[in-house]
Amino acid sequence: MPFAAAGLLALSLAAVVGPSGPASAAPTDAAFNNGTGALNVNYAGYMSKHDIVYNRPNTNPLHGLTVGNGRTGAMVWQQNGLSMQVSGVDLAQQSTYAAGIVNLFSNPQLDSGYTTYQQRLSLYDGTLTTRYDGNRTVTIMGSPNSEVMGIHVEDTRPGVSSVGLDLSLWDPNTVQNIADVPNLQTWRTVSTFADAAGVGLSRGQADPNNFGYTLAATVEGASYTSQVVNGTRVRLNITPTSSYTIWFTAASRINSPGLNSVTQARNQLAAVKSTGYNTTLNNYRNWWHNFWARSFVQYSNAGGDADYLENAYYLATYMIAAGGHGNYPLHFINGVFRATQDNSKWSNGYWYWNQRDVYNSFLASNHVDLISTFNRLYSRNYNALKAYTQTRYGIDGLWVPETMGWDGNARGTINSDYVNDTMSTGTEAAYNMYLQYRYTNDTAYLRDVAYPYMREAVKFYQRKLSVDGSGRYYMASSNAHETYWDVRNAITDLAAVRLLFPLTIQVSTQLGLDSGLRAGWQNVVNNLAPYQIQNGAYLPHDPPSSPTRNGENVALELVWPYDQTGIGYPDYQTAVNTWNVRPFPYGNVWANDHVHAARLGLGQQAFQGMRTMLQKYQNYPNGMTNNTNGVFEYLGIHLAAMNESLMQSYNDKIRVFPAIPSDSSFNGKFTLLAKDGFLVSSEREASETKYVGLRSLHGKQARVVNPWGTQEIRVRRTSDNAILATTTANEVTFATAANTVYVVERTAKPLTSYSATTLSGSANQGVKSLSGTASTLGIGTPGGGGPGPSTQVSLRSRANNMYVQAGSGGAGPLQASVTAIGLWEQFDMMDLGGGNIALRARVNNQLVSADNAGANPLIANKAAVGSWETFALIRNSDGTVSLRAQVNNMYVCAENAGAAPLIANRTAIGPWEKFDLITS
Repeated sequence: MPFAAAGLLALSLAAVVGPSGPASAAPTDAAFNNGTGALNVNYAGYMSKHDIVYNRPNTNPLHGLTVGNGRTGAMVWQQNGLSMQVSGVDLAQQSTYAAGIVNLFSNPQLDSGYTTYQQRLSLYDGTLTTRYDGNRTVTIMGSPNSEVMGIHVEDTRPGVSSVGLDLSLWDPNTVQNIADVPNLQTWRTVSTFADAAGVGLSRGQADPNNFGYTLAATVEGASYTSQVVNGTRVRLNITPTSSYTIWFTAASRINSPGLNSVTQARNQLAAVKSTGYNTTLNNYRNWWHNFWARSFVQYSNAGGDADYLENAYYLATYMIAAGGHGNYPLHFINGVFRATQDNSKWSNGYWYWNQRDVYNSFLASNHVDLISTFNRLYSRNYNALKAYTQTRYGIDGLWVPETMGWDGNARGTINSDYVNDTMSTGTEAAYNMYLQYRYTNDTAYLRDVAYPYMREAVKFYQRKLSVDGSGRYYMASSNAHETYWDVRNAITDLAAVRLLFPLTIQVSTQLGLDSGLRAGWQNVVNNLAPYQIQNGAYLPHDPPSSPTRNGENVALELVWPYDQTGIGYPDYQTAVNTWNVRPFPYGNVWANDHVHAARLGLGQQAFQGMRTMLQKYQNYPNGMTNNTNGVFEYLGIHLAAMNESLMQSYNDKIRVFPAIPSDSSFNGKFTLLAKDGFLVSSEREASETKYVGLRSLHGKQARVVNPWGTQEIRVRRTSDNAILATTTANEVTFATAANTVYVVERTAKPLTSYSATTLSGSANQGVKSLSGTASTLGIGTPGGGGPGPSTQVSLRSRANNMYVQAGSGGAGPLQASVTAIGLWEQFDMMDLGGGNIALRARVNNQLVSADNAGANPLIANKAAVGSWETFALIRNSDGTVSLRAQVNNMYVCAENAGAAPLIANRTAIGPWEKFDLITS
C-alpha cells in the first residue's frame, strides 16, 4: 500500500443515540426458505434500519452523503441550495480528476423557512432524498447501467421566482500530473456548450490515452434556457414549476462511440429524458433491489455494537457498488465519492494491496461481477505485462507491478523503493482470477483467462528463484511487501509459490494443457525453502532482521489472502502466535488484522477488530474517513472481516459461524456464497446454530463442517425430504444437483422443529453511535432528535489573558493525563443543541470515560451526568471560549461550592472558565 507517515490524528465524531435494535426473531423460529434456498427477508423493511439520516442540513462537503448508480457518483451537501461533487470511474487515467460540481439553487432557497428537515440515504432503493417540511422534496437517483444521474424536485411553495442549476469546475490550472497523464494541457483546457438541448463542460478531449469526459445536464418537466456563465461554469435557468427532473451525466470518452463524449452526453440525456423520471426511477430501484437480494447478513447483539458494525457493512457495500460497475475499478482512495476538488494523493496507479481490501469480499457476498471488474484490469493487460517482464527481467513469464497503471505500466513501481522489488503481486492477481472461476464455474474463463495468467506467473517464479547446491529453491532478494526491503525468502514469495504452483498443476491437468511443465513445477514445490519460525511465530523473511519501512503484518499473509493456514491446519498454533505478536496491530486504514482473526477462529478478536477499525478510521457521519491514505480500503476490509466471521469456504470446506464474538446475546444470520457455487444460509441465536442450508448452483460436491461437533447430523434434500447422509463425524461430504436445495441439520432437532419467520426491521430516524468510540452515522437536529456530530477539540486555559499550560504549577487547567497528552488536552466534543455541548476526554488517543479510575478527565458531577460531561459553550469576542457545567440540567458556576466543574485558575478568570478551542 502507499507509504503513510505515522502519528496522524484521526478526526472524531460523537453521538449518544444508540443503533436500532436487531430485527425481530426468536430462538424458536427460522427464516430459511426450502424453495429458494435462502433466508426469507423483507429487504425493504430490514435495510431501512440501516438508512443514513441527517436531521439537519450538512454544510461540510466532507460529510456529504453519497449516492451513485454503479458508474457515476455524487457526494451531496447544503451550500447555496444543494451542491454535490460528481465523479465517474472511467473519466481519467489520473483517477483523482473528478467531473465537477453540480449546484441546484432557487429563490427563495430550498432550505429557507422550513421547520422540519430530513435527508435520507435509502440503501435499499439507492436514493438520497431531502425533505423540507411537507412541500419540498429533492430525490437524487440514477439511471442503471449508465453514466446518468437525476435530481427530481417536488416544490409546491408559492412565490418561487427562479430556479437554477450550475455545472462548474475548479481552476483547471491547479491540476497536477503525478505520473500517468501524457498531456496535462488537455486536462487544463475546458470547452463549454449551452443550447436548446442543455449545457455541458468538457475537458481531456485531446488525451492521447482516450480518456476525458463531458459533464452535461438537461431538464425534464420544465422549460429552461441555457447559459455559459464563464469558461468553467454553465447554467440552466429553469422556469419554476411544482415538479421537474434535472438529468446530468459524466460521460467518459473511453466509453463513447468515436471517443466523442460530447455527443455521448447529449445522447445519454436525450435517452433518459425520453424514458422519463418515473420509469427510470423504477428501473433504478429494481436494479438496487436485485443487487441486495443476492446475499444477506445479520450481525447483532443486545448491546447494539454489533448492529453498528452491520450498518457499516451495508453502507460500505453500497458505496463500493455505487462506483464499482465501470470499465475500471473503483480506486481505493478516490472512488466516485470525494469532496476534495481535483486534489488527492496516490492517484497515479492501483496498489494491489489496497485494491484487494476494497474488492475481495464480493466473492462471498455473491457479487462476482464487482470483483470481475478488478480482475479485468489485470487480465486485459496480460500482453503488456508479459512484454515488460521480458524487458525488465529477461524472463518468459509474468510479473505484475504492485503499483500498476491503467494500461499495465509499472511507472509507479519501478520508481519507488517501497514496491519496486515486490514479486508476489502476480500470484495474487492470478489467484483472484482462479477464485472467480471457482465461484462461477465458468470453464471458458478458466481456460482462456485465469489459467494463462496462473501459468505465466508460475513460470516467472520458476525462473526468478535461485537454487542452492542441495537443490533447494529460495528467493535470494525481494521485498516482503512494503515493510521489509531486499530480504531473503520473503514469506510472501514462499507463500505465493506454495499457493499457486499446486493450483496451476491441478488446473493444467484438468484442462489437459502443458503436461510437460508440471514435473518442473512440482520439483519447485518439493524443494522450496521453509518458512522461518522464531519463538513459535512466523517471521516475515529469513534472518537477520530488516528495518521496517511500513506497517504491514506481512507474516500473516499466509492466513489471508494466500489461504495457506487457518482453523484445523497443522500449523494453526503457529499462525495464532503470529497474530498475537504481530508488530503493527490495526496500524493503518488498510489494516486487515480482523480478517486474519476471523480466519483463525478468533471471534472476539475479530469483533473487537472491526470496532477498532471503525473507532480509528470512521471519522465522518457519512461513514467515511479523514485518513488521506485511502477511503475505501477500511470499508472493503470490514466487509471481508464480517463475511469471514460468519462463513468460510476458502479451503473447500463450508464452515458456518467460525469466528463469532463471545457474547451470548449474539444473533447472526446470513446467506452468502461459498466456493463451487453453494449459496449457504445459516442462523445462530441464543448460542445455538439452527441449521445449514445450501442451494447448489453448479451441482458440485459439498463438504460441510459439522457445526455441532459430534452430534448426529443428516443431509436432507428439501424437494422431496430424502435423507442423503447421516453421520456423527466432524464433516459431511455429499453430491449435489444444480439448482437444488439441501439442509444439514441435527437429527435430534431438525429445521422443521422451528417455526417459520421473515426477517424485517423498522426505518432508522436518527443518529447511531458505536459505544465507547466517537464514531457515528448520521446527523441529529440542533435542539433534539439526536445530537449532532462534532469534532475532536483541544483546550488550553487562559489566566489573565495569558496561556496556562497543562504542566504549569498550580494551574492545572484540565486534569486528564497531562503527561500522556502533553500541553494540549484533547477531547471529543458533541453538539447537543440549545448551545450545549458534551465533552469526553482522550488519553493517548483513546476515549476515557468520566468514571475511569485514575484518569478523572472532567470533574463535573459524574454521577449525575455520566460518561459524557455536559457544558454550556460561549464563544468570546477575544477568540476564547467559556465553559459552564450542567448538573441535572442546572448550570453550576465555577465557584459553586462542591461542584468545581473546571479547575483552571478560578480566582483569576472568574466564574466562567476561558479556553482556546482548536478543532483538530
